[in-house]
Amino acid sequence: MNTRRSFFQDVTLLSALLALVQEEGYAQDKDEKTSDFWDAYFTEASRDPSQVSRGSTDSNLIDPTKKVQLIQATDAGLRYPDAIADSELRSDSDVVVTLNAGHFRPAPDDHKAISKSKGAQVRLDWIQTRPIMNLIAPMAWAGLAAWSVDKTTYSYGKISDSSGNTVMDKKTGKPVITKSVKAGPATPALNDLDFKDPNAPNAPVQNQVILMGGSGRMALNVRGVSPNQRLQNVLNKGVQYSSIVAPFFGFAPIAIPALKVLTTLVGAIFNHESVIMNSMPLQILATQDAKKGPHDTSSVKIVSGDYIAIPTEQAGNLQGNLDKLRVVNGWLVHQDSSQQLPPEQRAQDPKIPEVTYMSMALTIQPLEDAIKQKGMGG
Repeated sequence: MNTRRSFFQDVTLLSALLALVQEEGYAQDKDEKTSDFWDAYFTEASRDPSQVSRGSTDSNLIDPTKKVQLIQATDAGLRYPDAIADSELRSDSDVVVTLNAGHFRPAPDDHKAISKSKGAQVRLDWIQTRPIMNLIAPMAWAGLAAWSVDKTTYSYGKISDSSGNTVMDKKTGKPVITKSVKAGPATPALNDLDFKDPNAPNAPVQNQVILMGGSGRMALNVRGVSPNQRLQNVLNKGVQYSSIVAPFFGFAPIAIPALKVLTTLVGAIFNHESVIMNSMPLQILATQDAKKGPHDTSSVKIVSGDYIAIPTEQAGNLQGNLDKLRVVNGWLVHQDSSQQLPPEQRAQDPKIPEVTYMSMALTIQPLEDAIKQKGMGG
């Protein structure tokens, strides 16, 4: 794989090569709805925050039923962001959000869609609405996890406790059997999606998003995709682009126009097949001042902690279980599952509702504190 420097060299080469193959007729057939989505996406991403949006942007989504819903995980269970009291928001003006993606786990129907398309992409974007300085345009932080699915395997096994003893069902007296579904090659751990070069582990972590005024925008898009074989056959002859397509890459910060170009490039490499989750850039409010100021009616409040994002159409599956669910090490677990089991085993508990989710952990701190911490080598 390539280093970060050669990654951007690849992007330059890929841009030129894509222009060439498009002239020769190798470009992906245009998906009008997907194209319209990204056009509306970047219009929203670049919108002046003083021009508050009062209406819904759901009509611009590829699939409104798969709109992203953000949910916070607390020690008392899950809660929707509108349950976060304004007093819980930070009182600072400018903040830094440190974000770490956890895990992506599709529900059975979404797993079938991903398996059918032979691949998937998980893309997470954070976008400034106010620049750090008047001379610098607002920037974006983005990361993408992409993988291919060669085959799906099913395995069955007994659950063991920390002592190695088989866990027994109290009602039946029989061993508890778990069914595991695995796409091969294995889905990458999304905690590697941390906005740093996986090939340069000593490079400083770049997963810190600066939100001037305590507000910004966030978007999460998950799609089932298949490789554009004709285009990849051409690209394989002229450029090394592995750092763009698998298994993940991240960069921060990048100018919004550059992010738009890269979106076009990656879109040409993969054919869109299905929507697992989609969202326009949602306004995020991390401070009390941001909440008091002009903001969209659809804005979302955030505080430090763990979160999951789910498709809105599956929100009903959580009804009646919000107080019983927790997030441990990025996995959605049930409060009644054995705490002696590792979280990845607790995540397979049948008591957990069937929902597709991506987890992430957010830490919000004042910009001044983050600058001091950096100055001390933190």
